[in-house]
Amino acid sequence: MYRSLLVFLLLIFTTFLFSYTVNIIALTGSEVYFDSRFMGTVTETPFTIEVPDDKPGYLKIKKPGYSDFITHIELLGIESQITATQVPLAKLIFDINVDSANIKYTFLNQNYYILLPTSNEVDIPYNIEKMIIEKDGYFDKELNLELKPFDKKHFSVTLIPIDEILIESNPPQANVFLDGKLLGKTPITVKRSNFDIISLEKEGYLVKTLKNLPQDDRIIVELEKGIEIFVDSNPKDVGVFLDNEFIGSTPMRGLFPPGTYNLTLSKLGYVSKDLMIELTQNGLNKYYVELNPSLNTISFLNSENYEFNIDGKYLGKGIDKIILDGSPHFVRIISDKKNLEFPIYRDFYDKMEIIDLNKLSTVNVYSLHNTPVSFIGETQKTPAFFLYNMLNNPQFVNVRTLNRTYSILLEPSESVDIYTESDFGNLFITTNVKDPLIYINGRYLNANDCFGYPLKPGVHTVEVRKFNEIKQQKVSISSGEKSFAHFEFDSKVPVKVNFTGEKYTINGEEYTNTNKAFYLPTGPTLFSNGEASVVLFIHEPMYVDLDKLFRGL
Repeated sequence: MYRSLLVFLLLIFTTFLFSYTVNIIALTGSEVYFDSRFMGTVTETPFTIEVPDDKPGYLKIKKPGYSDFITHIELLGIESQITATQVPLAKLIFDINVDSANIKYTFLNQNYYILLPTSNEVDIPYNIEKMIIEKDGYFDKELNLELKPFDKKHFSVTLIPIDEILIESNPPQANVFLDGKLLGKTPITVKRSNFDIISLEKEGYLVKTLKNLPQDDRIIVELEKGIEIFVDSNPKDVGVFLDNEFIGSTPMRGLFPPGTYNLTLSKLGYVSKDLMIELTQNGLNKYYVELNPSLNTISFLNSENYEFNIDGKYLGKGIDKIILDGSPHFVRIISDKKNLEFPIYRDFYDKMEIIDLNKLSTVNVYSLHNTPVSFIGETQKTPAFFLYNMLNNPQFVNVRTLNRTYSILLEPSESVDIYTESDFGNLFITTNVKDPLIYINGRYLNANDCFGYPLKPGVHTVEVRKFNEIKQQKVSISSGEKSFAHFEFDSKVPVKVNFTGEKYTINGEEYTNTNKAFYLPTGPTLFSNGEASVVLFIHEPMYVDLDKLFRGL
């Protein structure tokens, strides 16, 4: 009996001697655990527990509706006081488009990473301001929270796969097109690989084509209100270009940003017209334009064996027609050892709209001065170019100046040159641009004088200027001989082509597109469908109906 009492007293003394007192300040009703062992329920504060001091552990305090409090106790000394931080919870209910997801947030400097329950409900401290929802293969979704104690809120969450992007717009409900095919209305999710062929359209707003794929899971596209323009003309079906961009054919309507524009109307066979216009919110923005006919056509017979060079550009054999514009051009036509050279320009060949190359001959007369020359009832000043249709056999003809008559033998398909003096040569200057500035030895030369300009023998400097670009050539001139200098500029203009046939070529390049916009180099341009070959001079935005062109307009 005495021995049992002694053991009991020893146990009491040992417990008192080797225990650690923790005074806890927590909400009444909180349950207290140390290393998962239930230590009691808080009935008053401070609430005291005795912890064995042989090892440290975790103190956990729980109360329904509040955040758990967890801290590590190191058992230093014999007593400590713990104040539990217990924050009211808020319930979040998710409507989410995936089967499972992880939720990440930070609370009291500690990161929490939890799996969203199958119920899609989760309780978090109400003072959490930001939460991230994650799932492999999807973009993270960040939620900004404004919660109240014991709140209950619903969230609709759509996670975007990493190979897709959500397109939203302001204003919403814009039509979304993928490479011209309607996909639906914003907001809409599309594959990221298709981003650069997506466009948005909404009535009253400018079409927006997407560029520069963002790294985020979504993009908000700001749509810009447009100014409506209406353009009509006489004749109809005239190509309309705004700042050199083809926008349609008359009559047409379109939306564009406000501002100042260069409006160009073009139709084959008519003089193009340029207008400087101002599109404003309160402006009329309606235009009606009359175009004047301008068509002069030269047709060639038996051209299949003749090679054409026009304005210094080789275009090949078998040209059927040349459509003239308002500028002069120089043609060189070669077959075997025969050579035809003559200028072409509007109204010059009013009596020779059809030329048989097997019967054509030209007489070209050069002089140092503008000397009058007569040939078969026609008078020109030098340099003079006379065209003559003849029979198949050679023929003698007379050419008269003020001081002399020249009797020359003409042969079919060949040009004859006459020099009235012996101490000069001639220079022919060609270029692919319209209305350039031309200088010879620093002296300005009118563009109308650049075919056969007389110069003394020697080396001369020719300079051509266009688009703030200057090109120079040194040209050697010999007595009684012709010299040629060609200047090519990097100049391109938009050309809209319409064609219903199977295929066509432009300067030898084959196309099958029935309706296509090109940027073509300026100058003579050869269009062909395999049956007809026609040359147009392109120096400004142009609308070309190839069906009409090949049918003969």
